[in-house]
Amino acid sequence: MASRKMTFFEMWRSKKERGELRRRTNQLRLDPSQMSQLLGDTGVRRALQNSRIEGLLPPIGMEVFRRLTPASLRWIEQPHEAEEMALEMSERSEEVTENNMPKQTSDLETGKPLPIFFGDPSHDLLNTPLEELDPFYESQKTFIVVNKDNIVHRFNAEQACYLLSPFNPLRTAAIRIYLHSLFNFFILVTILTNCVLMTMSDPPAWFKVAERVFTTIYMFEVIIKVVSRGFCFGKFTFLRDPWNWLDGMVISTGFLMEFIDFGKVSVLATVPRVLKIFAVIPGLKTSVGALVRSLKRLLNVIVLMLLCLSVLALIGLLLFVGDLKRKCVIWPSYEIDNYTDYLQDHVNYYYRSGSLDALLCGNTSDSGRCPEGYTCLKAGNNPNYGYTSFDSFGWSLLSVVRLMSKDYWENLVEMTLRAAGKRFLTFFMLVVFPGCFHVLSLAVAVVAMACCEQEEAAVGQLKQREGEFGQILEAIKRSEEDEGASRAALSPEPEKKESVEGPDRDQRACSPCKSADCLLKWNCCGCCRWIKQRLNIFISSPFFDLGVVICLVLNIIFMCMEHYPMTERFSRVLNEAHLVFTLIFAAEMFLKLIAMNLDGYFRVGWNIFDSLLVAISLLELLIVEHLPCVLMMRVFRLAKWWPSFRMLIKLIWTSVRALWDLTLVLLIMVFMFSVVGMQLFQQDYKDNVCRISVDCHLPRWHFNSFFHSVHVIIRVLFGEWIEVTWDCMEVSSRTTCLIFFLMVVVIGNLLLLNLFVTLLLSSFITEAEEKNNLQIVITRINRTLGNLLRKKTQLNPDQADNEKVPRKKYLDSAASHELVLEVQDRGHLTSESCRAPTAEAEETAEDDEETEIKRYPEDSKEQNGDTPKDCCSNDGTGRVWSNLRRACFSIVQHKCFEYILLIIILLSSVALAFEDIHLQHRQVLKTVVARAEQVFTCLFLVEMILKWIAFGLKKYFTSTWTWIDFLILQVSVVSLAADRFGFSELGVFQSFRTLRALGLLRAVSRVQGLKVVVQALVRTVQSMFDLLLVVLVFWLAFSILGVNLFGGKFHYCSNETSQEIISSLYIANKSECLLLSMEEDSPDILWKSTELNYDNVLSGYLSLLHLGLSADCVDVMYAAVDATWLESQPVFEYNSYMYLYFICFIIGSFFTLNLFIRAVIDNLHRQKSSGNQIFITKEQHKYCMFVKTHMMKPQEPFPRPQNCCQARLFDLLTKRPFQVLMAVVVFLNMVTLMVVTDQETMEYEEVLPWLHLVFLIIYTIEFILKLIGLRHHYFTSGWNILDFVVLIFCIVGIFIGELFFYSPLFTVLRVVHIFRILSWVTGIRKLLNAFMMSLPALFNIGLLYVILMFISSLFGMLNFGYVKKDVRMDDMFNFETFGSSVICLLMITTSASWGGFLTPIMSTQPDCDPDMGNPGSTTRGNCGSPAVAIVFFITHICLTFLLVVCLYLTIILETFKSEDGEPLSEDDFQMFYKTWKKFDPEASQFIRYSELSDFCDALQEPLKIPKTSSIKLTLTDLPLLSEDKVHCSEVLHALTTQVSCEPISSSLQGKQEDVEATILQQRADEETAVQSVQGGVSASE
Repeated sequence: MASRKMTFFEMWRSKKERGELRRRTNQLRLDPSQMSQLLGDTGVRRALQNSRIEGLLPPIGMEVFRRLTPASLRWIEQPHEAEEMALEMSERSEEVTENNMPKQTSDLETGKPLPIFFGDPSHDLLNTPLEELDPFYESQKTFIVVNKDNIVHRFNAEQACYLLSPFNPLRTAAIRIYLHSLFNFFILVTILTNCVLMTMSDPPAWFKVAERVFTTIYMFEVIIKVVSRGFCFGKFTFLRDPWNWLDGMVISTGFLMEFIDFGKVSVLATVPRVLKIFAVIPGLKTSVGALVRSLKRLLNVIVLMLLCLSVLALIGLLLFVGDLKRKCVIWPSYEIDNYTDYLQDHVNYYYRSGSLDALLCGNTSDSGRCPEGYTCLKAGNNPNYGYTSFDSFGWSLLSVVRLMSKDYWENLVEMTLRAAGKRFLTFFMLVVFPGCFHVLSLAVAVVAMACCEQEEAAVGQLKQREGEFGQILEAIKRSEEDEGASRAALSPEPEKKESVEGPDRDQRACSPCKSADCLLKWNCCGCCRWIKQRLNIFISSPFFDLGVVICLVLNIIFMCMEHYPMTERFSRVLNEAHLVFTLIFAAEMFLKLIAMNLDGYFRVGWNIFDSLLVAISLLELLIVEHLPCVLMMRVFRLAKWWPSFRMLIKLIWTSVRALWDLTLVLLIMVFMFSVVGMQLFQQDYKDNVCRISVDCHLPRWHFNSFFHSVHVIIRVLFGEWIEVTWDCMEVSSRTTCLIFFLMVVVIGNLLLLNLFVTLLLSSFITEAEEKNNLQIVITRINRTLGNLLRKKTQLNPDQADNEKVPRKKYLDSAASHELVLEVQDRGHLTSESCRAPTAEAEETAEDDEETEIKRYPEDSKEQNGDTPKDCCSNDGTGRVWSNLRRACFSIVQHKCFEYILLIIILLSSVALAFEDIHLQHRQVLKTVVARAEQVFTCLFLVEMILKWIAFGLKKYFTSTWTWIDFLILQVSVVSLAADRFGFSELGVFQSFRTLRALGLLRAVSRVQGLKVVVQALVRTVQSMFDLLLVVLVFWLAFSILGVNLFGGKFHYCSNETSQEIISSLYIANKSECLLLSMEEDSPDILWKSTELNYDNVLSGYLSLLHLGLSADCVDVMYAAVDATWLESQPVFEYNSYMYLYFICFIIGSFFTLNLFIRAVIDNLHRQKSSGNQIFITKEQHKYCMFVKTHMMKPQEPFPRPQNCCQARLFDLLTKRPFQVLMAVVVFLNMVTLMVVTDQETMEYEEVLPWLHLVFLIIYTIEFILKLIGLRHHYFTSGWNILDFVVLIFCIVGIFIGELFFYSPLFTVLRVVHIFRILSWVTGIRKLLNAFMMSLPALFNIGLLYVILMFISSLFGMLNFGYVKKDVRMDDMFNFETFGSSVICLLMITTSASWGGFLTPIMSTQPDCDPDMGNPGSTTRGNCGSPAVAIVFFITHICLTFLLVVCLYLTIILETFKSEDGEPLSEDDFQMFYKTWKKFDPEASQFIRYSELSDFCDALQEPLKIPKTSSIKLTLTDLPLLSEDKVHCSEVLHALTTQVSCEPISSSLQGKQEDVEATILQQRADEETAVQSVQGGVSASE
């Protein structure tokens, strides 16, 4: 039986232990004396008897490493008599199993280092053929060779190429060359040199000669390998290693290219040469192997992904075919001769400013409208060179892949909604995005599982190695104890030795100073020592560190003050401050140098970092040149005193070292695709650049040089691939470009995902850190201030004496409790994951529960009782008040009260959705909305008063949720009061009214699932504050660097009339731009800045925020690359190396994102450890357990009819071949729908309806047959009900013309049958079950996401409804109405170029008019509010990002649970009965107990119990019947109990018997067996 796999949280909790285990195993070594005892002491061998080590070590007196000699080779080739006898005996008994054969030792596999218990071979045995060490290979004619790194290499002992024996001098020399480190280094240098030459875009004349030299070297390498290993016959020959196939490809392509010109196909010679790097570096082989194994785990997800994408593409094809060709065409005022040519002429289309594609439109009420004078017609090609469309299945599939990758998807959605109508937003929100999210989340989960499995396997090997090392030490210790007991009379005399060594040691201590000591330690002079002691006390003081930190913070503040434009005086002040701080830090360095001397100072890493900064700063002062990087690096000095900041830097540094192999694989793939892209498309971009550029200049992203090719590949890895793919498809072959870029996207994302997950789950060693000096001094200051501000009270002496005793008892009990916990932790460290929750955790959970009850009194009905506590007398008025409180209490505690309130909250929020900019023109609706607001406010006021009376004011205001209700109600009351008294037009009250959008938050406290998610998120946010500060400081460093690099350089001279930037050939700087504006007296020529710039630190923060959280961040990068000098006109790609700034920031954001997700997982782990459920309520958890238990049981079969004809039809319908046949029919139906195109031929238009009719007839026949065979049980299956509904819609669609177009769309629903067939596959079934189990948590998080979207949409509509339309805001996508606001927020949520929406709502004068009137509204102006916009966007993006992370983690956790104890499927039960039939051919349902072990061994996993585990059969305690027989159901029940590891209910036996009866019924030749089984089932029921 397979061992239980670790859960996600168990793997997460064991990170520190895994890191410590790695550190310990890396330090395991045996000294020479221990090695001699291990190899030559009989007592040690006796102690290691029956262990794996004892079987691998040679007999005592024999060397471990023995040269391969002709005698030993003959001994290997001779058959061993003992083995032959054992083989004959095993053949007679027919009990040959894999367990009886020797197994391969994992530690002695090829390419692995020697185990520590073998020791190190002598120098003369290195690179020499040795006898085999692994018993598994002793009879396979192999030998090993160990190189100087103790790496095992295995060779065949047979003659290589039928000519060279292992003792042949030529083969021996080839082996020495092959395994020599210089040969490996020479090949690596050759490959790297070849790769460098590949990067040349214009190769020189000698390039061909260099290629021949490289081919010759590779040929020499192949010859060495073939001579040393042999060619193909043998397990360890040249061709048996797949990595050597690369050598064959390199040689063959190199020779073929000498005689044949393959053109672009010659790029195939580049790929194997680059991939040879993997074969040369051993660590990369392991990483690539791990990636391949993870790819195998992804096969099931890939199948689901392809199916999901195909279905979505088919739906998009049927819905939007031809829609994206509708354009706004000017209607001619004259008669035209050729109408088709007129529609194809691009001059007749309407174009927006700056757009390359014509404006799309539609003919429905909710689609886009054309300007006056233009008509919406279907004309021309599709947008984006014709590549964005749903006109065929291929283009529709490309669009869906684009949607799934979230690359420029907002543009596709905008065009589709503008052409087809806003109602199709539901298609994207309910179909596309959930489906893509499901597939992507499963892919992330499977990759995480693969990484966990690899980590678990590695930990298992480390534990085995540590255990074996412990066994060796224990055996040596036991042998030494026995030997010491036998020689107890002998005693050494160490005193004399110590007396001799003592004076020498003292004399050495007092020896005169050497020159090196004088230079490094400065201890020779008494004055120097006195100064060092005083300075050491000074610099070790915590207040010294406090002063340094204060100076550092002041320096950072001065750095943040730099901005553009600055006055000369302010700039001079900043320079002087920089000089002062440089001198302060230099003085700090010199003081530490004197106190700690050179040797002690440079032993500390932070001191080295400080000295480098000081040296560069002083050098900057000497050369009078500004170095901005120095200023940025000073920010990182804070990490010395800030633990969280230090953790981020340590994570980056440690991950680069620990994950170097995986990172190097990623870099090699980037290099390979860059070279391949340059070689494939370089000439095409030169020849056809005019197709993608108006002025025939190369665009920013191209493959004309290696440098730009790397930029393109990096951009694709960052998620932006579709636009460069369009350009490539326009200038080159469409098929080649699609294949190339899809390979980059798939392989690159797989590598990035593996790198991210491995980094997330990696076990880095984190040492326990003590308090630093800054923390100590802050503690002292807090204590001092507390003592000064604390009120002093005089205590009674008796009271003081009474207080002392309990405190002492408490301390004693606390100390004893800590001691007990320490002992428990030490004793149960290895079994921590298997322990049940402790009593302390349960008490903590109970305390938390009580705290929640106190905080939320309205949720604690049982705790509060049925009546409120009386606070008045029972006479007169007091009795009336008590009765009133009881009545109010009974009202607010009633279930209907909460339901009614929930309905009122929803209605009030819906009413707010009507308050758009058009409400002023709809007086009736305006009156209804105003009256509804008054009614709802009164109802909420009544609710508050009832709760005040019922709970009391004190109890009411102890709950956070009631505080939210109270504050939101005050907003409504103040708004009504302002309307009543005529103050609503004031700006303060208008801004205050927008807070009514928060009203839907009141629904959170009424829905338990929402409350659970909100509480979990609040705890997560609270634990992330420190991390958020770290990220802000990390971004501050890049913002300061950006201000120094780009401050004042993002300005340009623009012509506002044409919305174009004037070329730098005409305008060079700001002065010429202003002069031109004055000469031509043109107000349209302005010197302006980009919206996102680095003119100050805050603007830099906004640019970095857009860069880190927006998918469309290229505008900032373009401005930085084009920037020249201060107040100068930008030049196209003036400094392309500025891309490195943004690449470094994005890489840093990669690690900060990893830290954020670590914080979320840590918080979820704490909640799980305290016994709480994650994102689900107790009721939902019970439902999940019920579903999981139900999935463990096989599905109840349909009863077989008694009629003979119906029974035969029933057998036909319930067999899998029939279901597979219908799935094939469904697939063929999908294929007929996939061939639909926008431009169909007449023949296809005639054939298509008949094909649909044929499939409809087949579906109808299937329905009739199932109705006859299954009778009324047909409607008890959800699959059958879905088929019936789809069939009805299709039939109705034939007779109703309006629905005929949509009838194929309903047919697509039948594709779920393919999912039913795929569910028979174990891996896919587990993934689908995991998704089903995560639905309650996904529902809670999704519902909260909907509430957040609703609130944000209302807030955006109420605040930004009148903002000027610019950039991405137009007539359809804006904040004017609630529906448009939802669309905009959906795009912002997915980080899709939200800068296009942020820019208009941040607009101020002169870009907008604050006094412009809005017809029908009292609101004036079309300007935005920068502060409100930034806070709104950041809050919404961060909250939605947190929710999306929780959604992904929910799928991951459930996928891990699905791997732990997979439920038994119907296949497992069918396998059980097929095997039972072999042992019970007469179908008596009984077998003998003596046959039980053979039967259990013949089963397959997970029910199989091998014969070697016969003890498990004994533990099942099966009841024996007459003649020592066991019953079929009893055996099945016992085996299923073994699999599930928990007792199964008694009703399961009846279910299993039902399944047994169903399977046996399907065999027509066993009618008697069927009757007996049915009798047994009826008897049991």
